[in-house]
Amino acid sequence: MLVATTLALSDSHDIIRTSNDWSVESHQAKSAGIPIMVIFSTDHCPYCERLREEVLKPLIKNGALKGKVLMREFNIDEGGKITDFDGERVRTRIFVDRYAIYATPTVVLVNYRGQLLTEPIVGFNGADSYTSFLDDAISSAVMSLASLHGPRITALH
Repeated sequence: MLVATTLALSDSHDIIRTSNDWSVESHQAKSAGIPIMVIFSTDHCPYCERLREEVLKPLIKNGALKGKVLMREFNIDEGGKITDFDGERVRTRIFVDRYAIYATPTVVLVNYRGQLLTEPIVGFNGADSYTSFLDDAISSAVMSLASLHGPRITALH
């Protein structure tokens, strides 16, 4: 299961924030040195709701995502334009197609530039197995980020 050192930056104890301005999320994730977890969902998706209620909200409430990941949901039904990770305005379809989203829910873990750090997690087939997949994906994403930044060396004077 997820260890207590993982975190979602959220305003409430069980709210999953949404975003249409990924440059803001990019800046927050870069500053914190953590990956961004994007949950792609749709309006009428019972498996999306189960993922929220059975996995994500409990992880937020118990603090199991704290400090490890910036979690945001993106509703692919909303259309129009959004602000991409680099600050450019793009159509929602281009954003969704970048990650080859073909089913919901799909969770991707990306760096602050929006580049995939792990394979997407597609679908939902139960809280226990999903939590395990998510734990593995977050751990892998954190390790990928660490390898990109290299070791942090502090000089002693």
